[in-house]
Amino acid sequence: MDCCAAASLDGPVKELDEHAMTYDVICRWIRKILERWEKLFPELIPIISRTKMLLPSMHLHAHKELCQLVYALCYADGFADSYGEGVETPWHELNQAGIITREMTKGGRIDWLNSVFIDWNWMKFLGMRT
Repeated sequence: MDCCAAASLDGPVKELDEHAMTYDVICRWIRKILERWEKLFPELIPIISRTKMLLPSMHLHAHKELCQLVYALCYADGFADSYGEGVETPWHELNQAGIITREMTKGGRIDWLNSVFIDWNWMKFLGMRT
């Protein structure tokens, strides 16, 4: 997870004054994060230090009450209407796509999955509030 988070923070996020990260087990992952990152990604310490660490809403009730209070999206400034699960919502349909595409050639599978992602993103775009 450290490498994925570092890759996401090593870019335009550096220019933002405020940003946040949600993760299903954020309360465990952030333990000793500065010690780990001091060794692995010392140049990103200032960024990870100012990153708001939050729990996605659907995973909130699986945590202790203290974690729910400290890391809840609904209590964080600027995130009250977010639920932090946008990345996980397409899995139901993508699992079905895996069944359909498993017998395809690599190129056919990539093309078909790209179409599925494009459709998913378009439908998400149409459902966005203005």
